[in-house]
Amino acid sequence: MELMKLKQHGNCRAGKRFAAKRSGCNLAPSVSNPAWTLSQILLATGGRFVSGNTDATFRNISTDSRSVEAGDLFLALTGAKFDGHAFIQDAVTKGAAGIIVSREPEGKVPVSVVLVPDTLKALGDIAAYRRSLMPGLRVLAVTGSSGKTTVKEMTAAILAREFNILKTRGNFNNLVGLPLSLLPVDSRHDFAVLEMGMNQAGEIARLTEIADPDIACINNIQEAHLAGLADIQGVSRAKGELFHGLKAWGKLAVNIDDKRVRAIANHCGQEKITFGRSPQALVRATHIRSIGEEGMTFTLHVGKEKARIQIMSLGVHNVMNSLAAAAIAVAAGVGIGEIARGLIDFKPFERRLQVEVLKNGVKIINDTYNANPASVKAALSTLQQLSRNCKKVAVLGDMLELGEQSAVAHRQIGEAAAHLDTDYLLAVGNFAGRVKTGAVKSGMSEQHALVFKDKAEVKKWLLTQMHTGVLTSGDLILVKGSRGMRMETIIEDLIAEMA
Repeated sequence: MELMKLKQHGNCRAGKRFAAKRSGCNLAPSVSNPAWTLSQILLATGGRFVSGNTDATFRNISTDSRSVEAGDLFLALTGAKFDGHAFIQDAVTKGAAGIIVSREPEGKVPVSVVLVPDTLKALGDIAAYRRSLMPGLRVLAVTGSSGKTTVKEMTAAILAREFNILKTRGNFNNLVGLPLSLLPVDSRHDFAVLEMGMNQAGEIARLTEIADPDIACINNIQEAHLAGLADIQGVSRAKGELFHGLKAWGKLAVNIDDKRVRAIANHCGQEKITFGRSPQALVRATHIRSIGEEGMTFTLHVGKEKARIQIMSLGVHNVMNSLAAAAIAVAAGVGIGEIARGLIDFKPFERRLQVEVLKNGVKIINDTYNANPASVKAALSTLQQLSRNCKKVAVLGDMLELGEQSAVAHRQIGEAAAHLDTDYLLAVGNFAGRVKTGAVKSGMSEQHALVFKDKAEVKKWLLTQMHTGVLTSGDLILVKGSRGMRMETIIEDLIAEMA
């Protein structure tokens, strides 16, 4: 058995590939049962067998001792705030048949033990090995500063009409989540639609190495994760790792409306499928119109073909997400008719501009999934588009991981809220004062730009306005903030109170 690496092609790195010498042993997991043998694990990871049963097989691979079931292989990850090695005994007690560790366990463990230098790398190597055994599988990879989960879900909705697909679970898009999403793939799958996220340089390069995509899309490049990437140029370089890591015969879905994405693509030699509102885009949109809470309508163009589409998602930015998904589908060989039907069937993902109606008729726009400057401005624009003779309230929590740009970015959000005629701006978090400063300097009255010490106070203010008739049936409340702010709890509390 040996580990083989493909040669580099052009300006793009090929991912690792594994090959087993044909010596009578079958190293490929069964297509119908993705069980693993110890030999496969050792081949994939380059690990050292320490002790236990050399004929062991493993049903699934788990990184969480709480979810381990009989026959699983437990992989002990380590992080800044946890160490999976502390839960080895828990995993064994629950029936784990083997463990992968980066240090030998204390005392004898009655299961097969594989020692590797780095368990996180081992997890990625196992997923890469699994992917290498599926030569007929086409992998589609999506990244971007915002909208990547929506693009992934839209792409999956299109392809699922004709093909068997595997897709990233939820937003499992990091060095742990992507391998775990890819591990269940088998020969029944035609496509894997994978989302790639990052908060520092090198992560997407590693994810690209693991997934070895055939089609890659950078949805956009915006100010996000600046704490780990310093500035927008750092974000651009990090996102560009996807295009630069793609095989030479792969295809790029390129947002030509985004100058940074366009610049990266210009340095790559792969076939390009362009998308955007630009007339030069192969996949483009015209006659875009908001139809309120029912979503958006637009005319989709693919070359000289066109189709009128209604999507259930709110906001012009979701039309752009639709174009990205359509471009990926075009790269995969799907026709405009199936693309249109897939987009029409698409259901918005949870906590992404979902409209919820309280018992008194006040409407909440739940966009609490995450936040960065671009996505907050898009949500505020959507709030303005939806308003028809009603009050507009924006409840905004901190945008996290912006580093030295945090103060400026939050002030600019306040400015945007004022320019978009938001009636009330409620800010909570460490940068709430900056949000208010930006709003007031841009013309919003201090009585309508409010700072709160916590989310409970925000809820109390909103309830007071509803009880006193300031906010009534039909009025809109947008709630948004970074994932770490858990802004959805405000909505949950309001619903419970109103019930």
